[in-house]
Amino acid sequence: MNPQLNIDLHTHSTHSDGSLTPAELVAHAAAAGVQVLALTDHDSVAGLEDAQRSTQALGLRLVPGVEISASWRSQAVHVLGLWIDPCALQLRSMLDSQAERRRLRMRRMCGRLAKLGLPGGELLAAVEARPGVPTRAHLATALAEAGHVATAEGAFRKYLSAGRPAHVSEDWPAIDSVVGRILAAGGVAALAHPLRYRLSAGARRQLLAGFAAAGGTALEVVSGGSGAHQAESCAQLALRYGFLGSIGSDFHNPQVSWNPMGRLAKLPDCVMPVWRGHGL
Repeated sequence: MNPQLNIDLHTHSTHSDGSLTPAELVAHAAAAGVQVLALTDHDSVAGLEDAQRSTQALGLRLVPGVEISASWRSQAVHVLGLWIDPCALQLRSMLDSQAERRRLRMRRMCGRLAKLGLPGGELLAAVEARPGVPTRAHLATALAEAGHVATAEGAFRKYLSAGRPAHVSEDWPAIDSVVGRILAAGGVAALAHPLRYRLSAGARRQLLAGFAAAGGTALEVVSGGSGAHQAESCAQLALRYGFLGSIGSDFHNPQVSWNPMGRLAKLPDCVMPVWRGHGL
């Protein structure tokens, strides 16, 4: 790999819960100096075609990707599929099912908000009017825009986070099933932001062992907003379980100052990069 390449393998567009269209995202990445970009929308590959056209026009290299919600021992985790074939039938079938899960979950959350005296029907219509698969971030934004909370973050704290009155947990597909669909689509399965899950150290090790047993081969060692200590901890986990290392900002919005594009830390030298063998 050229050590000067600026790589970001975890970003989101308006096809999930990002604020920029795929074309705007690519332009923003180019302006930030990113040269290799993965678009990894939540449970959707709908933005990849537009992103590909834009990267070709601006001279970036696009890694086709997706971020799929999965379940491990009732814990929701996120698996990145990188270098996938977005037309693979098994993958598309799973993503269609995921989108329907998300739509049903959104209706249930808005129903709970209605029982709390909020205009659940109006909030649902606002979410469904947006492009892409519906997410809690969309509902949080709708709550903030309608003046029911001061900020989207406040909507999570008051209503939408686990344990709050409008939260609805989801029975996502098992992690081995998700990894299998990614592999069947010719992709690499990478566990996203491994330190964000609310797990004990022992449970986290069990998750990583199970992920490896399922066919996962990479770990997001450098994540947006994480510091050097977290990256070193992830690097040691990658070495322990034989994972390749990935880096990604998890970028959603240019207004989020603590998570800019183009400024990711370098992958620690002790970890083999996931892009090895992909012409980078």
